[in-house]
Amino acid sequence: MNRVALACSIAVAILGGIFCAELTARAIPFRDKLADVFGRGHLLAVVHGRGIYDVDVDRALRESDYLSDIDRTEAAPVEHQAALNRLIAKTAAQSHAAREAVGRANVSHEFNLLRFQFRDSEAWSAALRGSSLSRFSLWQMVKSDSRARQWISNRIANEVSVGDDECRKLYQEHSERFFEPERLRVSHLFLAAPPETAPEIVETKHKTIEALSVRLMSGEDFAALVSENSEDEATKLNSGDLGYFSETRMPPDFVAAAIKLGQGEISRPIQTRLGFHILKLTEVAPSRQRSFNEARGDIATELANQKRVEAVKKLIVDLGLEAGYLRSP
Repeated sequence: MNRVALACSIAVAILGGIFCAELTARAIPFRDKLADVFGRGHLLAVVHGRGIYDVDVDRALRESDYLSDIDRTEAAPVEHQAALNRLIAKTAAQSHAAREAVGRANVSHEFNLLRFQFRDSEAWSAALRGSSLSRFSLWQMVKSDSRARQWISNRIANEVSVGDDECRKLYQEHSERFFEPERLRVSHLFLAAPPETAPEIVETKHKTIEALSVRLMSGEDFAALVSENSEDEATKLNSGDLGYFSETRMPPDFVAAAIKLGQGEISRPIQTRLGFHILKLTEVAPSRQRSFNEARGDIATELANQKRVEAVKKLIVDLGLEAGYLRSP
């Protein structure tokens, strides 16, 4: 056999091997067995070529429990199936959304919202290591989720539109809902110390907030100290402004401290379950009945959200039908 023929034979053999290996890798029994070998559990579904395994559903349940502050050792079968259905729909949506264009600024905002849930960069890095994630892989996950949400929004846009007649009907039938009690507008300087914070860090932050309080009583500018020291990233560049709120929207100890203040007055440090605050009462709005024109935006948002929930439920069912393989319970 000459060299050219030999080279062609080798190439054909290699391509044939790759082709056979690809077919084998895509075979359901092989993928199921391979997942078991690598500790991923059984293959539960295949959606657009991507497998969903026991470990994926378990992770989704843990995340859901964490966000809902639920502590349990084992999920009921119906909860396990619901989590699997959501993962199937999410995977299908991500597949459809692969070509959606999302701005880097939007992805960065979502990524930073995750980052700011941790007290410092060390805790953030430890959480990533514990989840076997790098910053890059998490960025890609956030980007994929952003694309999927955008695709879903575009898909159900026609189903969530709200007309003026719908808004007016709700206002007239439930006008009492649009009565506003007295509301306070407060700014705060905040140092985070949630329940899981180590005692020595809590003590350090307590001393820091007390020192900042002394500086304020000495006449230093509240907005400047907020900008330099506050750990509430959402408000620190806006003088710590939390906007208006009623008693039902804030922790009781926060409200109790705020209502004792006169307009423009600054509080001593207080501690809530989130951490330490120094409050400044900036405005007081008296109780009143909101007009329809004032309430229309909120009503439209409420009705659109209700329609969105129903539209997403229907979409989850539709996307679930795209699973090419679904393991029998």
